Amino acid sequence: MNENREKNPFKFWEELKRRRVIGVIIVYAAAAYVILELTSIIAEPFGLPEWTLKLVFILLCAGLIISIVLSWIYDITPQGVEKTKPSSVKDRMPGTRNASNIIGWKIATYISLLIIASLLVFNIIRGRDSKEYSDLEKTIAILPFDNLGPPGTNSVLEHALPIAIMMRLQDINVFKIRPWTSTKRYIETALSGPEIGRQLNVNYLVKGYIQQKDNEVIVDIMLVHAGEDEIIGKWTENLKTDDLIEVQNSISNNVSSALKYKFSPEKEAPTDNPDALYAYTTGMKYYWNEETESDFLQALKYLEKAVELDPDFVLAYAKLSSTSSWLYHFHFDRTEERLEEARRVLEKAKTINPESPDLKISEGIYYYVTHEYEKALEKLKQAGDLVYDKVELNVSLASLYRRQLKLDKALEYFTRALEQDPQNIITINELAETNLLLGNYEEAENYYNRKKLLGQESSMMLVNSVYLNMLREEGTTKSREALRDLIDNENGLNITLAHQLILLDIIDGMYSEAVVVLDDLDEDVFDHQFIYMPKSMYYAEIYRQSGDRERAAAYYDSSLVILKEKLTGSLDDSRLHSTLGIAYAGLGIKDEAVAEGLKGVDLMPLSKDYYRGIFREEDLARIYTMVGEYDLALEQLDRLLSMPGLMSVSLLKKDPVWKPLWDRHGFTELIKKHTDK
Repeated sequence: MNENREKNPFKFWEELKRRRVIGVIIVYAAAAYVILELTSIIAEPFGLPEWTLKLVFILLCAGLIISIVLSWIYDITPQGVEKTKPSSVKDRMPGTRNASNIIGWKIATYISLLIIASLLVFNIIRGRDSKEYSDLEKTIAILPFDNLGPPGTNSVLEHALPIAIMMRLQDINVFKIRPWTSTKRYIETALSGPEIGRQLNVNYLVKGYIQQKDNEVIVDIMLVHAGEDEIIGKWTENLKTDDLIEVQNSISNNVSSALKYKFSPEKEAPTDNPDALYAYTTGMKYYWNEETESDFLQALKYLEKAVELDPDFVLAYAKLSSTSSWLYHFHFDRTEERLEEARRVLEKAKTINPESPDLKISEGIYYYVTHEYEKALEKLKQAGDLVYDKVELNVSLASLYRRQLKLDKALEYFTRALEQDPQNIITINELAETNLLLGNYEEAENYYNRKKLLGQESSMMLVNSVYLNMLREEGTTKSREALRDLIDNENGLNITLAHQLILLDIIDGMYSEAVVVLDDLDEDVFDHQFIYMPKSMYYAEIYRQSGDRERAAAYYDSSLVILKEKLTGSLDDSRLHSTLGIAYAGLGIKDEAVAEGLKGVDLMPLSKDYYRGIFREEDLARIYTMVGEYDLALEQLDRLLSMPGLMSVSLLKKDPVWKPLWDRHGFTELIKKHTDK
């Protein structure tokens, strides 16, 4: 029987237990698990490097081997550490082991197993919580990076690197990246993560800190769960100029991994030239700003540099063409050369990649600014199924529909754009303007107030809260309050604000105050896509309304000279013909006045561009009134009040331009007709 016992296959297992090796393994495993969990928990708060957990694991594995070897060779006894003696037959016989030792090891084993089970349950629960984060819709906002350098120092990376990361992450279809036009306002913000997350309607935020040291830039990146303001991932990158693309990809990969998603962009990177990428992202900072001439010219400069550095950079060509198109559209550079440049760049890009969706958007914009709406619509719709960032697409479609008087469609697409880009000042303004055209004054006011809350109530847009109050209020009190807010925001008066202030002063009969405003103004002309008014025309209007006909005539005559000279190079500019007609009317030259007014309407009919056309229609009504064609004026005003636009009963009753009509029966009937609507 003893011989059979010696050949028992479980003999080695019994020996392991006798030498307490099994107990050591169990206790060691439990302790190691606790150490690994603690290391994982404290690594991030204490800023430990990523390899810390791997090193601890390797050390613990080595320690386990050493513990097993030592527990086999040595034993702990009441007399101290002794070399383990070979087992005797008696020791191996059942029932001969010390009962207290057996009970002790069983208790230790049970406790160790309980600890391991508890930690496993905890880890599973925590893993589920983490998984809940990664399972959320992947809506992400990349915020402007904070510059930790000395006060007053700037780094192009504050904007360029976030835009570069945005470009790469938006090429992954599962991610929904908020555009720069929304996130740029959060530079050095004091708002908390949950507040920013609510405003942008995102689940995740990417934050960054930049420190420049000589030729090296240290970038610290954090991925934050916006709702809980909890850091999900944290990385540090050392960046040099020629590392931008590598760092862009590295950060994008880390963000993707933290969200349990493999970094696999649907499209290739638009350029492999880091300097070209720097130039492009800097240019886009200006392109996405506030649609001013200086912004577009700055964008033009950097985008031209981008295609110079990388002649195959199709995305840069697309935005370069759009920049030229917008310069032409807004009358910042209304020359055939500028339009030809937009077309030339498009043709160049089409030789590289004619199927680029971004290029199709730029083609659509080109056809939009040249009033070829059917072609524009075709190109924009082709891009719709392919392009990831649909904000510019939807804004372009909305603007196109507004020019065609399809205002419900315009509201639909502007609203889509705002859902994708919740803090976009331009889109908010466009929604306010479209509602204003429709006479939805309360809705328009809501958008203007939203714009004001964002701290960017720009005066660059012609139609704003001042006009809103002029159209709906009997007096000028609220308009003046809105204007004061704009002046405070702009830190002074500019030509746009002066245009509005002079109009209010004329309405209120404050003629000397209006003259003072003009005297202090440096600009010589109000040049906007809807209006062209030399400074002399403002003087002429003020003196005409104040009854000083002699001075008014002198300024109207000066305006004629300016306008005729301007027309020599811009014969198809409807704004110039309308303003020239008003100048002729001020001088009492009736036939020429009416002819120029009609020419303005003919060049910009409502069917060609509804939004611009209503300005020409109103100018014609004004000319008819000034030359005594009252029936034609009332007819024209009836037409304007019967369709969406910037004319209202309130404005007609208080603007002295229409004073010659006020006592006429037809005017009373007109007011009654449109008041009862």
